[in-house]
Parts: sequence; C-alpha cells; structure tokens
Amino acid sequence: MNLRQSSIRLALPVMAILTLASCEDEVSPIGGSLVNNEVQIHIDSTVFKIPAKCVYADYVDARSIYTQLGRISIDEYGTLQSDYVTQLLAAGGLNVPDSIGVDRVDSTKLVITVPRKNIIGDSLAPQQLTVYRLTKGLPSDIKSSFNPEGYYNASQPINSKNYILSSINLSDSAFFKNKNVAINVNLPKQWGRDAFNAYRSNNTDIFQWPQAFCKEFPGLYVKSSFGRGAIANVASTKVMIYYHYYAIKTVIENDEAVKKQVVVKDSVALFSSAPEVIGSSLFRFTPSASLKALAEGGHNIITAPLGYTVDITFPANELLGQYWAAEQNLSVINNLTMTLPATAVANSYGLLPPPELLMIKKSEIESFFAEGKIPDDLSSFRGTYNSSKGRYEFSSMRKYIVKLLELNGSLKPEDLEFTLLPVNIETETVTQSDGSKITYVTSCTPYLKNPAMTEIFTDRAGIVFTYTRQLIK
Repeated sequence: MNLRQSSIRLALPVMAILTLASCEDEVSPIGGSLVNNEVQIHIDSTVFKIPAKCVYADYVDARSIYTQLGRISIDEYGTLQSDYVTQLLAAGGLNVPDSIGVDRVDSTKLVITVPRKNIIGDSLAPQQLTVYRLTKGLPSDIKSSFNPEGYYNASQPINSKNYILSSINLSDSAFFKNKNVAINVNLPKQWGRDAFNAYRSNNTDIFQWPQAFCKEFPGLYVKSSFGRGAIANVASTKVMIYYHYYAIKTVIENDEAVKKQVVVKDSVALFSSAPEVIGSSLFRFTPSASLKALAEGGHNIITAPLGYTVDITFPANELLGQYWAAEQNLSVINNLTMTLPATAVANSYGLLPPPELLMIKKSEIESFFAEGKIPDDLSSFRGTYNSSKGRYEFSSMRKYIVKLLELNGSLKPEDLEFTLLPVNIETETVTQSDGSKITYVTSCTPYLKNPAMTEIFTDRAGIVFTYTRQLIK
C-alpha cells in the first residue's frame, strides 16, 4: 500500500538569471533550452509487507575477547548456559625487579574480571566454575557449538571456585570506584614459579610469539559447573603471580616514628586473554515453550546471543519497477531507507531488544564474521534500534539499489534474500581539522554481551525511496 508519494517540481529560470547579469543582445543561447525543463524530486514512502520467516540457529561465531559464563533460566526466554575456552597471550617480559628471586613467589591465581553492568540475573545467586587446562590448540574457525571433549582431561580439573557476582562486601567508596567483580581461582603455585624461572632464563622465545606460547600452553577451559541464577560477560581472564619483598619504611611505634623492615606484597600478570588469540563462548540455549510457540506460530522473533534470526526477501523488484515506470530523460537515485517496527518480548527479567541488527545477504554470513568485515551498505546494513519510536532504522541502502539498477532487471534470488541478526557495533569518532567529527564503524560482531530478544513486524516495513528525475522538452 502506497502511503505517500510526492514530487517537488523545480523550475529552472536560467534565462532570467542570465538576463539580470548581461545585456539583452548578449544573452547566451546556453541554457535557453532549459527554461521549460522540469525537475522532480520524487519521494515514495511506502509500507511494505516483506516476506519473512523465523529461523532457529544453533550456533554463532562467538570468537571474542569478551566471553560469557554462567547459567540463567527465564520463563519467557528459556535456558542459556555458557562456558568458555580461551588461549592466553604471554607478557613480553617479567615486570619484577631482578633483586626478587623465585622464592618470593607466594601464589598463582586465575583472575576472571566481570563488569557489574553486564550481569543478567541474580548477582547473589550461588554459582560454581571449574577450570581445566587445554591439552591441544583450539581450531581457528571455532563456533559457539564447539565441543571441548578431547581438548581437555575431564578427570584432571585444575580447581573449582564457588562465587557470587556481587560486590556487596565492599565499602560504599570501594563499590562506586570499582566497576568490576573479580573471581579469583587458586592455581598451582608451581605454575607461577616455573613461569618465573622461564622468564628469567636466557631462552624466552616461547613468550615472544603467540603461536609459540600456545603450543607450550594451549589455554584454559572454564566451565559453569553449578548454578542457574545469573550469566555474566567476562571482560578478561588473567594468570597472576603474587609475590613479596622487603622494604624499609617509617612506621609509628609507641608514638614515635621509627624505620623498620616491612613485608610488601605485589602482583604481576603473566598471561591474559587478548584480541590476538582465540577465545570463544560455548553456548547451549533451550528456548522456552512460550517463545518457541511464538516463533513457530508466525511471529518474527530474534534472540541473542543465539537462537532465532529472521530471513526476509527485500522488495527490490517493486522499488525498481516504480523507478523505471517514472524514469525520464535524466534520473538520479538519492537515497533508500527502511524502518522495521519492533518491540520487546514481555519477560520478567527486563530483557530488551538488541541495540543493533545486521541485515546481511544470506550467502555472505559466514565470510562476514570470519573475515572481520563491517557493514558496507551494499550487501550488509546496520539497523539501529530507536527505543522511542519502537523500530530498527536502516538509514543508508542507496549503494545497494544503485548496484541492482546496473543489472538491468536480471536480479537473482540471492540479490534479495537477507538475514536479520543481532550484532554489536564498535565505533570510533575522529575530529577533523575544521572541528567537525566523523564516526567510523571499526568492528561488527555477533551480539554476545547479554541475553536479548525482540519481535519485529515485517508486514509494516516502512521504505522511503527518493530519486530525482528531469524531463528535457
């Protein structure tokens, strides 16, 4: 149904302008033929019923420095559990004074850092994790459905840790200052001492190159072994050594300042998760009965971090048909935009629609994430959720429709078939010499930060197609 179709006609009084600037007998014939020409800016705002189908995807490319840990069960959403595997990047050197020997190493710990803002569920719910050492390197094309069996020894856990995702034990000032929750897991002290000695030896080649270090230490498998009340986004995983040394400090004893030898404790990170090495969440998602009923009942449901996506067939044929029907001597496509109404699926946990959707050709999904691409407005498009208007907005699809126009009507099904899926967009703003700012998209990855879900209404898609046409008489 066509809601609004308007044309703005612009007269081109070139002759009148030239007459004011010169004598009558000196008027140039150039432009004379333009006096009676007509330019129209054609704006076609149409509501389309876009064909769509809800599809279940049981895995996602979850390679990221950010991983998920925990288990959560939500009546309207389902049950999501996540473990994770990660390789570690070695520090280039041991940042410990040479005067401190290996005998001063007190302990070795795994420190898992969780931003408080990225916790979904009950932060006071008791949970447990178990840490295993990987026995061989992770595959480079790892997916969230990866089965770690055969990559670790289940009978030899390094350690287990009971924890809660809360900082309730901190003082008020410490709580507001520290935005993270740290989960500390004791590791064998000998790990730290062996690494300490290796750094101090002359042969430190294994620490200089990630490939060499991963052969020596393939990484860790962190398993959620108990609990179902919360799931958290892990920002970093580090192996730390804690050591002590002696220093002379001034202390107060019996109301007198005296110099005394004291024990000073310190720590240093030896190995850490990093963008340079492989890390991936291992998801297991079981949709709730109510959510499954919605998806199977014709509702277009999208969930994160995995689960449901939506396939659509974009109506490019209809748009180009309108353009060709109205084509005059000269026509220029100005822009093409689309909005998709969306709403949160009602739930008791306050799960919201994912902030960004990627609209991408179905044939290019695998290569897009594997090669670290960003939306190019040609075969992949960024849709930002506008919470005040309740819709996803795709603001720039001009290059796509211009490319199809060049095919002269010989469109293939793959030119029109797209998938809508949740993503996380990272941007960078650069200030130009004139003071203006330009924002660039630097990365586009599957949305893994926390569970999310939405229902979109493709039967009410708003498409605005703008082009200029000129009739030369």
